[in-house]
Amino acid sequence: MSGQPRVAIVVNSPPGGVLGPRVESFARGLSSEFRIEVLWRQSTRPRAIVAFFSELRRFRPDLVYLVDLGYPAVVASLMYQQASSCALVIETGDPLAELLWASGRVGKIGRLAIRRYEQLVLRRADGVVVRGSGLKEYVAGLGVTRVDTVPDGVDTVLFHPMDVAELRQALDLGDCVSIGVMGSLNWSERLQWGYGSELVQALGLLKEFPVRGVVVGDGLGRAKLERQAAELGVRERIRFVGHIPHVSLPAYINAMDICLSTQTNDSVGRSRTTAKLPLFLSCGRFVLASKVGEAARLLPDVMLVDYHEGFDADYPTRLARRIEQLVREPQLLGLGEQNRRIAQSQFDYGCLTPRLATLLQAVLDRRAPR
Repeated sequence: MSGQPRVAIVVNSPPGGVLGPRVESFARGLSSEFRIEVLWRQSTRPRAIVAFFSELRRFRPDLVYLVDLGYPAVVASLMYQQASSCALVIETGDPLAELLWASGRVGKIGRLAIRRYEQLVLRRADGVVVRGSGLKEYVAGLGVTRVDTVPDGVDTVLFHPMDVAELRQALDLGDCVSIGVMGSLNWSERLQWGYGSELVQALGLLKEFPVRGVVVGDGLGRAKLERQAAELGVRERIRFVGHIPHVSLPAYINAMDICLSTQTNDSVGRSRTTAKLPLFLSCGRFVLASKVGEAARLLPDVMLVDYHEGFDADYPTRLARRIEQLVREPQLLGLGEQNRRIAQSQFDYGCLTPRLATLLQAVLDRRAPR
């Protein structure tokens, strides 16, 4: 293969999406070894398929790196693979069928159909990259053999410990222990539960303690989360700050004395690293995580809270007890400083990108004519 191999990174979301920082970091880091072009989804589904395929034909990549299993990007990538015999590597971060099932978006038949879709698509790839070690087991269960783990990452230069006294003052956190969550505020009507509910309910059990909540993110569940906080009498103790641009997130994370990372103890939670966990670690924050998935592998016991299998309605009570302990023993919060070393050694893009480059080159070498 003469010259730099061409690699098209096909992303089924716009540049401002949650995967944007990861894709952009990889694109920059890989550019010394490959000719990289990132193809973002810019239109509705039928038009996106045509747009992706047209861009692939124009660029003529030797390898397509497909990020996630949204069908417009999948269809276009498979069509181009069939037409050109290029290599195909697929990255995925969730067990899609189980995620849609758990969120109530599909029923039993839909769950089986999506699982079959995952199986057919991933088996077509020359290699599969998963963003959590637990997901590797799920993908192997689909009969996929060439699977590598490249976890969610972080730019440890951008995300670092910093003094945010002015922001804490603006958020009216005072000398309270601030407890934060960050992410898309989704809501399950079936469970009457949304992202951040564990924080709201824990605060409802800690009314006698100097604690405040910080919620970073937005979504359809925000109004219901605020209503839940009002019903429990803690609405005035929570700062809902909405969507914050990626470059501004480090300051808000540093304003949190305790960062919550809650995953359910099921196939979805056990499969994930989650993009937010490396960000919390890189800022040297104390993390309270459910004892599930990558967090259970990485964090000391003092930062882990048991989460019973399935949906655990009693989790906020155990979480509140652990927060109470930290309020009474604030010196424990200093243990968060050790988390930055974990981020630097395991999640920094400076470490992850060479691993991905080696993986892509190995795929190209396997397909090279002999």
